[in-house]
Amino acid sequence: MPVFYLAYKRKPWIVKYREPWTNKPRVKSFGKDEEEKARAFERAQADLYEREREIIRRAKRRRAAQAPAGITVDDLLQRYMDTLSNPSTRAANDYHLRLFLSIYGHRKAHCISMEDVAAFLELQAKRGVGKSTACRRVGIVRTAYTWAVRWGLLSVNPLAGLQLSSPTPQTPDPPTAREARMLFATAAPHLQRVIAIGMATGARIGPSELFRLRWTDVDTRVAVLRMPNASKGAPLEAREVPLRSDLLRMLRQWEKEDAALGCPWVIHYKGRPVRSISRAWHNTLRRAGISRRIRPYDLRHAFASRSLDHGAELKCVAEIMGHANEKMIVRFYRHTNPRARRKAINAAPSLGLDKNMDPD
Repeated sequence: MPVFYLAYKRKPWIVKYREPWTNKPRVKSFGKDEEEKARAFERAQADLYEREREIIRRAKRRRAAQAPAGITVDDLLQRYMDTLSNPSTRAANDYHLRLFLSIYGHRKAHCISMEDVAAFLELQAKRGVGKSTACRRVGIVRTAYTWAVRWGLLSVNPLAGLQLSSPTPQTPDPPTAREARMLFATAAPHLQRVIAIGMATGARIGPSELFRLRWTDVDTRVAVLRMPNASKGAPLEAREVPLRSDLLRMLRQWEKEDAALGCPWVIHYKGRPVRSISRAWHNTLRRAGISRRIRPYDLRHAFASRSLDHGAELKCVAEIMGHANEKMIVRFYRHTNPRARRKAINAAPSLGLDKNMDPD
C-alpha cells in the first residue's frame, strides 16, 4: 500500500489501499503537514488487511474441511434445501427435484453437464410436463449449484452458462361471479369458506396465508380480520383486511358453528386443519359442470380484477392483497373481462369503410 505526495492537491499525502473482503481499491488523502499521520494510517491498514485476510483464509479452510470429498448431486441439493427457511418453498422444491434426483442423485456433483440438463428437459417434454414447470425444476438445480460454489462445496459451477427460456405464463381467467356461485353451490363446507373468503379478500389460497387464519384473527364486531402475511419479505406478520357485509354475515354464522366444535381454524375439515384442497377443488369443478381450467389461486386473481373493474383504488387493492408493489397487481393479477374488451373495440369512431360496400 503506497504512500505518495502530490503537490498540486489540497491534501497532497495520498494512501492507496485495498479492502480485504472485497479487494476493492480505496484512497485516503491527508494534509501537507500530515505525512506521519498518513504513514501511520498506511501501517494500520496493512496490519488490518493481513489480519482480515487471515480470517478469510481460515473460513475457506473450514469450508473445505466441512465439504465432503466428491460431493454427490443428492448431497449438494439436500444441503441447499436445508438453507431454505420457508417450509412451503422447501416442500415445493422437494417435489420438483424428485425426478432429477432419481436420475442424477448418485452422480458426483461436478460431473453434471449441460448435456445432462438438456436430456432431462427432453425427458420432461416426453412425459408431458409443461415447459414452464420443467424450466422451474432445472432453475432450482442451477440456483443450488451457484450457492454451492459461493460456499465452497464446489470449486467450479458446471452449469454457470445455463440459459433457460422464460415461457409465457399460462394463467387462466379467474372465475366469473356466475362460476363462483356454481362452485359455491356444489362445494363441501370447508371449500365454501375458501371460495367466499378468497373472492372477497384476495388472500393467498394455501398454508402460507388463508389456511393459517384463526378465529382469534377475525373480529366480526368491527368487521375486520388480520390476515397472516406469507413469508415474502412483508414487514409485518399480518395485514388488516376490512370485511364486506355479505362475507361478514357468513363469518358470523361459521364462527358460531366452530365455537360449538371448539375449532380454532377458520378453514378446517371436520375440525382438523387443512393443508391442501386439490382433490376437493377438482371434484367441485366436476360437480359444478365447469370444464375449463380454474385454480384455487385464481380466486385471488378474481378479487383483484373485480375490485379494479368496479373502481377500487390500485394502492388499496395492493395493500389488501399484501403487495408492497402496486405494479405486481397490474402485471400478474389484473384480468380484463368480455364487456371491457367489447368497450375497447368500440372505443374509436368508425372509419366509415362499410359505406362503400354493396348492401345484401
